Amino acid sequence: MLYCLIYNLNSSSGKKSKFINRVLFKLKKKNSVDYFETKTINQAREIFRDFNQKNYDRLIVAGGDGSVSFAINELIKNNFNFKDDFAIGYIPAGTANLLQAELSMNKKVDDIVDVLVSNNYKTSNLLKINESFFFLMAGIGWDAKIVHSINSKIKKLLGKIIFVIKGFQYFLFMNNKKLSVTFDGQFYKAEWILSSNTKYYAGHYKINKTNIFEDKLVTYIFRDLTRTNLLYSIFLIIFNGDLSKNKNVITTYSQNITIEGNDLIPVQIDGDNFGSYKKIHLSKSNKKINFLVK
Repeated sequence: MLYCLIYNLNSSSGKKSKFINRVLFKLKKKNSVDYFETKTINQAREIFRDFNQKNYDRLIVAGGDGSVSFAINELIKNNFNFKDDFAIGYIPAGTANLLQAELSMNKKVDDIVDVLVSNNYKTSNLLKINESFFFLMAGIGWDAKIVHSINSKIKKLLGKIIFVIKGFQYFLFMNNKKLSVTFDGQFYKAEWILSSNTKYYAGHYKINKTNIFEDKLVTYIFRDLTRTNLLYSIFLIIFNGDLSKNKNVITTYSQNITIEGNDLIPVQIDGDNFGSYKKIHLSKSNKKINFLVK
């Protein structure tokens, strides 16, 4: 079996190199593996430009959730031919690693290798945001501001702690702009929209009962994001695992949602900066991806 293993050195400041090499050593015992280490987006894009010609059976991504999201989008942009048995494997080496929880993986080398060499995979639906795709979540507004404000060098140094620091900062100085949200003939003014394909958020905290292998898009619309409302939502996430129980939040399973603002709206997808837009369209797509699972 022919593997392509890509390690994003920007994940975890490259501190996982020894760990990745141990996985690589075991993976190469019975398989052919092309191994790449990338430091820049352009380096990674160059690999995916030639991906179709290599006829890989597996793509293994070592990095964070954003690294996987980037890889999926690059494959689609380059018109990769997704064979029915092509699958993506994951080596958790990022900050949050929500995909690790969705795939029920641990961080032991032997267990990871067992997953990567197996033929056990499940199909996940991809969600569309404007002309790109995500597989975990999209945040529009409040949490995207936090993601946008984090310097990549500081993120490497502090890891998850920087999200806590920045989150507290934006909690203290709450200043949200109203966004127009339209779906299924309904119209609302909101201050934060969180659209989820996963049951996890902000680490391995549960917010609903779905998962990336269900054909379901759950969107939470925060009409008035006050400090009290946000604290109650955090309480529900930590102690209840169900964000929909917050009656101040509209929960919808609509497959088409449009968000507009008077100014540019910050967006994050799968935990990474996705830029800012005046108009955002969220929808289900007909594209799917296979993930190797335990």
